[in-house]
Amino acid sequence: MQDVLRTDRLVLRHFNLDDAPRVQALAGNWKVASMLARVPYPYKDGLAEEWIATHDARRSAGQRYAYAIERDGELVGSIGLEASGKGGGTFELGYWIGEAWWSRGIATEAGRRLIAEAFAHLPAEKLTAGHIVENHASGRVLTKLGFRYIAENEIWSEARRARLRGLRMELPKARAATHDLLASETTE
Repeated sequence: MQDVLRTDRLVLRHFNLDDAPRVQALAGNWKVASMLARVPYPYKDGLAEEWIATHDARRSAGQRYAYAIERDGELVGSIGLEASGKGGGTFELGYWIGEAWWSRGIATEAGRRLIAEAFAHLPAEKLTAGHIVENHASGRVLTKLGFRYIAENEIWSEARRARLRGLRMELPKARAATHDLLASETTE
């Protein structure tokens, strides 16, 4: 996986510790955190630094590929892939976008670029994703990216401290090809 991925409007790059205050502010917004599984609320000091500090080792081990999403030089969100299952052929896509940048196509654009990179450079045969049932915007993004619903499940929400209804989705490599998701955009 390349260190920097580019699209027409976005740069996807590794996080660094200088990003921690921005991550805390964006992901610590209740409207963002309440729609995610692993982000606590309130988002306490030091948590962003701890999270970012895990990235290099997890990337080196082929377990997680986390990217900061920048638009016009400003950190606006995060997107990444995490190995799931024991076979190594499945990775889970996850993302969040700061509230001020919702409804601007950022998650879809970043998702298209990361999907192309994943299927080009990882031993991935399919990608999975999920969202809390009430997060219709995330469902629309994932559907645009070619994901299809496969199951209903429960998702633990760290922010809400509760189990919520969730929906699981998947995108096999063959379907990604039919959605023109394998054509890599600008790379560095």
